Amino acid sequence: MKHVFLIKPVKDTYDTHPFVPVIKEIMKDYDYEIHFSAYKDHVREIIAQYPEKTRFYSVGGDGFLNQIIQALVSTKHEIVVLPFGTGNDFVRLIHHHQNAATILKESLHHQPTPIDTILVNDAHYYVNVGCFGIDACIANTVHLHNDIKVPKKSAYLYSLLKNIRSYPFYDVKIETEGELFYHGPVTLCACCNGRYYGGGFEISPKSYLNDGYMDLIILPKIRKITAPLYFSQIVTKRLTDNEKTFHKKVKKCTVYTPAAMNLDGEEIVASSYHLRLIEKSLNLIL
Repeated sequence: MKHVFLIKPVKDTYDTHPFVPVIKEIMKDYDYEIHFSAYKDHVREIIAQYPEKTRFYSVGGDGFLNQIIQALVSTKHEIVVLPFGTGNDFVRLIHHHQNAATILKESLHHQPTPIDTILVNDAHYYVNVGCFGIDACIANTVHLHNDIKVPKKSAYLYSLLKNIRSYPFYDVKIETEGELFYHGPVTLCACCNGRYYGGGFEISPKSYLNDGYMDLIILPKIRKITAPLYFSQIVTKRLTDNEKTFHKKVKKCTVYTPAAMNLDGEEIVASSYHLRLIEKSLNLIL
């Protein structure tokens, strides 16, 4: 089987990456190729060049992985996720560490595990978390602070502090299987296949990638002065135990809101969002 590495270039170096020498050393006895993504969704064109079963490697962050899986869902291809992004939230769930070289070596001895994905408006897949509240505002603007010297691990927290004062508490209406689940302004609104988002915050501790359900986690509008309390509950994995939090496992739902959606680092805008879980539709190497 061929191994194909899809790499998001390091800023300002569009044909190099520090992980390339590692790939060449580890993969010297394997049939492999390396491709650099030159523009958004270029990876789809690259993947289309491999009709036979292939193991692809995502060398980038959550947003780059999201671009890749659009061409892999419901195919025979396989995917290995190597962490080189800002948050690397998906990797936090599937691996116990973030050492890309070790993950690569271990993956060569592993077989794929079929996992669920979530399809939005019959057009866009995601594997981890989609959100609509201040969590989406943070994810959609965190990279706007690249010109400010903020440590990578603090980028999401910095964006939170920048957004909390002006956040408008968007109205969200969610219907699940024809019934109204929630309607009102929200602070957090996450539709989860995975558990982590925002650079390591475990928003949905009870989510599993292959249980056939997505988890809806909603924290209604709160007084901004109480935000630190709820932030601490997210950190300690107790938010879903708060009586003000709405939590439900569903297979599909429709979300109506003027807010933009962020799904695995990618922003989309629509008048409404229909989410449908696609069971065991992606072959992931754990």
